[in-house]
Amino acid sequence: LTPTHQAGVCTFYGECGRNPEVNVSLVPSQVPCLSNTPARVAQGALLSLLRTVCPELARGDNETTRVCCTFRQLSALRISVGLSGAVLARCPACARNFANLYCHNICSPDQSLFTNVTRVTNSTAVPGAQAVLEYQLFYSRRYAEAAFASCRDVRLPATGGYAISTMCGRYGAQLCTAQRWLDFQGDKNNGLAPLQIDFQLLPNGSEPGPGIVPLDAPVWGCDQAPDAEQEPCSCQDCAQACPPVVPPAGPPPPFRIGRADGVLVICVLLFAVLALAFLVAVLCRRGTAEL
Repeated sequence: LTPTHQAGVCTFYGECGRNPEVNVSLVPSQVPCLSNTPARVAQGALLSLLRTVCPELARGDNETTRVCCTFRQLSALRISVGLSGAVLARCPACARNFANLYCHNICSPDQSLFTNVTRVTNSTAVPGAQAVLEYQLFYSRRYAEAAFASCRDVRLPATGGYAISTMCGRYGAQLCTAQRWLDFQGDKNNGLAPLQIDFQLLPNGSEPGPGIVPLDAPVWGCDQAPDAEQEPCSCQDCAQACPPVVPPAGPPPPFRIGRADGVLVICVLLFAVLALAFLVAVLCRRGTAEL
């Protein structure tokens, strides 16, 4: 369903109505239309919103920034990012990395390089169009692991627990991995995902199919600030941000006189002096007695 995989080409574009397979969702389950076509130039309100929601995709002026999403799709993405941002706000790097996952998935002009549609249905909202119900998403394992690592230790102020426990389904924080974390994001039954996404994490250099290149975008570590207006994550939410622990000072070097133990030498000398004094006192007393 995605015959062309190359830079500057989309896999889907625009909205094709609600997903008929999703009955309960916290956000509208709008699915995209199948569209393996060139990316569109971002202009006006779309470009302005892109710079706010997905600044890494705003590559320049109106003539050089291209996207695979509409203004309505990007507006819906802003709402979703806002929901996740409320949970991850304590760590700006994590929040930005998480938002970028969806920015690339939905708006990247090179979308077809790392996505592959596997299931569609006829759209009831757009005559003649096909609505995407499921697709594969190819990530480099390095990218996925780095994004997950930046969020793994972020805590929820209200409970003191880990934020990742609410984003990993039945696995919770203890058993959560990058793969399980992403799988939960792509589960159409989680109340947030509008469709099913099959995340494929691959080693660097892998070629899962003709023309497919796993996404390997930059990631901020939790001890880094995404931009000049933000701060790195706190020590409570990021072990790498904690100041180094200064090891306690070691014991002082042993007191020595020459090669001998200094304390032992002093004790021996003191004992000798006392013994000599005792001996002198005894001799003096005996001499006095004889006189």
